[in-house]
Amino acid sequence: MNLMITDNKYYHAPDHPELIELESNLYLTISDQGAPGGSAHLAAVQALYTSAYGVKSLMMKEGKDFIVPVLEGLWWVDGNKPVREVPMEQWYWKLLIRVPDYVTESHWERTKLNASIDNPLIQSIVLETINEGKCVQMMHNGPYEREQETVDLIEAFMKDHNLVQNGLHHEIYISDIMSTPPEKARTILRHPVRMGTIL
Repeated sequence: MNLMITDNKYYHAPDHPELIELESNLYLTISDQGAPGGSAHLAAVQALYTSAYGVKSLMMKEGKDFIVPVLEGLWWVDGNKPVREVPMEQWYWKLLIRVPDYVTESHWERTKLNASIDNPLIQSIVLETINEGKCVQMMHNGPYEREQETVDLIEAFMKDHNLVQNGLHHEIYISDIMSTPPEKARTILRHPVRMGTIL
């Protein structure tokens, strides 16, 4: 049986801001600091995909195959400065690949034992449950350099609905970040939110 992670609510977003609510999801994650597309970032992407396909291979042997979904990233900086005012080399990130909830810590430890022989960075990857809850999201079409235009629309929607950010800036790379031309890139931008203070 081929169990696919094709959660329409999770992997689809309109071309305008919308409010959604998510449940807990299970991920393989790896965290570090550095510019997107830099050596640390690209090495982490490779290690994460190697790990995800290692888990897939193990689960296939148990009759629980799944399709490895797209890459995701959480981004933040120190302090209260807007990200665009901080040099990219100082950005922090956590890369994510979602896995089915039947993957256990035991599965991951067995996978890691084999995969990390060829790539020691895999020892830094953890199996983690994340629950973002209520989020405002929107599809960003085009280069990453123009994401601020979409973020501005998300933040305007949040202000109009008395919502404040309640988590990290979240990107879901619907297009392959390595092979898709920037002008054709599609990325879901997602901000966890909560109700603001009533004045």
